[in-house]
Amino acid sequence: MSLLSQLHLLPRPFWVLVGATFVNRFGVFVVPFLALFITRNGNTATQAGYAVAAYSLGGFIAAGIGGWMADRLGRNVTMAVSALAGAVCMIAMSQAVDWRALAALAFITGAINEAGSPASAALVQDIVPPEQRVIAYAVQRFAVNLAWSLGPATAGFLAEYSFFWLFVVDACTSAFFGIIAWLFLPRGRRTAREHAGWGHAWQSIRTNHAFLALFGACICTAWIFRQTNTTFPLHFERNGLPLHWCGLVLALNGVMICLFEVPLAAGLRLWPVKQVLALGYILMGASFLTFLISGSLTAFVLMMVVFTMGEMSAFSRQQAYSASLSPDDMRGRYVGFLSLAWCAGNTASSALGMPLYDHHPTVLWVMNAVLGIVAALLILYTRKTQLHES
Repeated sequence: MSLLSQLHLLPRPFWVLVGATFVNRFGVFVVPFLALFITRNGNTATQAGYAVAAYSLGGFIAAGIGGWMADRLGRNVTMAVSALAGAVCMIAMSQAVDWRALAALAFITGAINEAGSPASAALVQDIVPPEQRVIAYAVQRFAVNLAWSLGPATAGFLAEYSFFWLFVVDACTSAFFGIIAWLFLPRGRRTAREHAGWGHAWQSIRTNHAFLALFGACICTAWIFRQTNTTFPLHFERNGLPLHWCGLVLALNGVMICLFEVPLAAGLRLWPVKQVLALGYILMGASFLTFLISGSLTAFVLMMVVFTMGEMSAFSRQQAYSASLSPDDMRGRYVGFLSLAWCAGNTASSALGMPLYDHHPTVLWVMNAVLGIVAALLILYTRKTQLHES
């Protein structure tokens, strides 16, 4: 089946979600410039770091709240409430000056904004048949990466004029997404009150060995992925390379995803999901071994190409594989629980990866490769339970 034929089979509500997601992600203007905004208000860089970290910590709260809301209230309601409330938080944050107030508002904003993510992933599982989910998630990632490639560049020009307008545009695009979700997206599956709690979900999750293995694999890959925007630019600078080239090398990731991920997903549609997923994890981790050989610009480009090939192989299939392990009436909570793995991996990678790089960069590169192998082994050698066999 051709790529166009596969795209044509995707349902109309999915395309509405993709279009609204593009607008929303394009308007993520504040997060890339939040630290700069805080320091320009007279706070120190350390204080700004605390406030930015508070936004990430909000993701832990979002995983629990968002997963429950998605299953109990419905997908579109959860996304709408998250986006509209997030827009209000953005405007409130634009008026704060002291870093403590900014940290509190950033935590609340992070929790509210990210609460819609489990609902979005669960809605795709609701409306897209299993055999089309890999291509669907690839299309969704295309929209997100294209928006992320264009949005921050636009925000940079706007920031030179006024930081306040970053918050305004961010809030407007969030509100747009919320209105579209409320009016034009289906509610999706809803779970009865007596079965919508986390207790029921945990009873299912703790016996779902394949899902717990995926949870562990996601902690490993979150660690690896975070290194691309922590130690990667630092290593670039310490090798004496011009920083404007660092931005271009990082942009290569988004360009490759936009150009190749959807065709790659379509071309590998019939390949075994677990094997391709495992290969992707190994490539992501092993890409950092390039730095053991050279610190040249060519080495950084090669690393990013290999890393992106791994990312394109893994991430669309990871979402589809996760969907195959999730009971129909617990999809939101399963997605929310899995996002905890990413929060944990990102936090550990930020807190421990930088000090490790300062003392033993070689150990860090080897550790990334080992974590990629561990993630692959977790996927390959853990069988689905009969209850979740697909």
